[in-house]
Amino acid sequence: MSNNNDKNQGGFDRFRDRHPILVNSGLMVLALVALGYIALLFIDVFTSHGQQVQVPDVRNLPLEKAIEILDDAGLRWEISDSTTFYENYKPGTVIDQDPKAKSYIKKIRIIYLNVNAMHAPIIALPKLVDLPGRQGVATLKAMGYKNVTVDSIPSEMEGLILQVTVDGHNVAPGTPVSVNSKIKITVGDGSIVDLNPEQIIDPELMDSIDEANYQDAQKNYEEELKAAQARAEQERKAQAAEEKKEQKSDKDKDKKKEQEKKSDKDKKKN
Repeated sequence: MSNNNDKNQGGFDRFRDRHPILVNSGLMVLALVALGYIALLFIDVFTSHGQQVQVPDVRNLPLEKAIEILDDAGLRWEISDSTTFYENYKPGTVIDQDPKAKSYIKKIRIIYLNVNAMHAPIIALPKLVDLPGRQGVATLKAMGYKNVTVDSIPSEMEGLILQVTVDGHNVAPGTPVSVNSKIKITVGDGSIVDLNPEQIIDPELMDSIDEANYQDAQKNYEEELKAAQARAEQERKAQAAEEKKEQKSDKDKDKKKEQEKKSDKDKKKN
């Protein structure tokens, strides 16, 4: 047996001496095949090949409960939007998710959550007194206020706004008010008539005065509306930035915890 092995070894050595390029090429091919197989094994491990899980349905759940379910399933999550407020959802409720519920994904994928804002938008109340009632209602609804009602009281001038209350209280223009607050506009009905001849004004002159007052009021309203919208936008951006900062802080904490766990495991292995 030993002689046969020596003969085979000697034959291989002679073949290698005669064809060194062919032998080296064959060895390189074998090495590449081995490396490729090892690489595929590592790819399977790091990409969780063949390890898919079903995405749980966390819609219409409070954010805390949704996070608990996703954590128990071993899935990663991230809040994609939490600045928009929807009346038909409770504050802090998960409105939508991506990927969709009951779909199959790998555990390394992230579940993006769209969460309802914690409170309704707050907008500065514009100046409405002395404006026509219809204009006041249209202005408030255009700004996003939901609950606007109108009543009337006896007055000399008909249709002009005399008073504005928020949830039953007098509120000064420029005060931040939730869009879900109950706003009541009180207008004059024009039922009080003064027949003193000295106070009777020519109808054409009255029309010109009303037009001038309306134009001034319209100009003031437009300026105040722009200022209110700018303030509301600044508040929205500040809120979004603060929430983003909190989310980043939470991610950093989670990342630090994972690093500490990994460090502890490495120490135990060593």
